[in-house]
Amino acid sequence: MTTKANRSRGMPRRSTAPSTGRSRAPLLIGAGVIVLIVIAAIAAIVLSGGSSSGLAEPANAAIGVSGDPLPALTDPASDPAVGLAIPTITGTDLAAEPMTIGPADGPAAIVLLAHWCSHCQVEVPVLVDFLATTGMPDGVELVAISTSINRAQPNYPPSAWLEREGWTPPTMVDDSSSRALAALGMSSFPGFVFVDAEGRVVQRITGEISADAFAQIVESLAP
Repeated sequence: MTTKANRSRGMPRRSTAPSTGRSRAPLLIGAGVIVLIVIAAIAAIVLSGGSSSGLAEPANAAIGVSGDPLPALTDPASDPAVGLAIPTITGTDLAAEPMTIGPADGPAAIVLLAHWCSHCQVEVPVLVDFLATTGMPDGVELVAISTSINRAQPNYPPSAWLEREGWTPPTMVDDSSSRALAALGMSSFPGFVFVDAEGRVVQRITGEISADAFAQIVESLAP
């Protein structure tokens, strides 16, 4: 009878493989360093309000303003900016590429949007649908400014919000001081600045407007 006890009698004992002497510690340390570098890079992007594409929201560089800012809008029925040329505003768009909004762009509708504004969240789908079904009149441009950007507010970053909504018009990213907003004399959202072929203000409006009202205004701007 063979048992577990006598089955191994007379058989050579297995020898333990010699240690190579190599430690896994350097590999673990190296992996830890890589993880820390990745975490630091992600933190830097988040803190800067930017993305891996180089977009910062608000813009890192100050918005440039050339020309006189428009007076503040207090009463749309008696707007002191009507007839005045808008200043030239320079910054970057949602692709982190240079962008300019100025008198030479007229006729145009400029819409100012704040990502946390509930009225903007209603207005953007209205304009998206208008562009898809009706479209801007020939010769009239629609541009936007993403402004009053606040990381602590809903729908941050605004670029992601606008992308979800299917927003396609050229959009400038305002800086942390909202210089583009101030240059146009606006303080409420959504804000609209309509300019003629000479880049002069025809009308400024704040708050939600219907697609029909928007269409009527932009059609009046067509050359």
